[in-house]
Amino acid sequence: MTFKEVLRKLNNRYVYTTIIFVVVILFIDQFNLFEQIRLHRSLKDQKQQIEYYDKEIKKSKEYLNALQNDTATMEKVAREQYMMKRDNEVVYIIETQE
Repeated sequence: MTFKEVLRKLNNRYVYTTIIFVVVILFIDQFNLFEQIRLHRSLKDQKQQIEYYDKEIKKSKEYLNALQNDTATMEKVAREQYMMKRDNEVVYIIETQE
């Protein structure tokens, strides 16, 4: 089969129509190839964010459970964050300059 024979077989309206269809679908259409790649990347990023926030929610629930049920954790938070003290204690706060 020579090159001229191949060109003769490709020289019909069905081949042209198919080529135009493929070009439109790949490059011109609303959901073209580049848009599909961008959407795939966006979906991947959002799945990673979902995993991150699921882990954060789990850690927060564990911390909340510890605060509600463990008196040592409750006392630690009260002393560190709210500067509370027992009646017979004196607390000194030392501030450092950075």
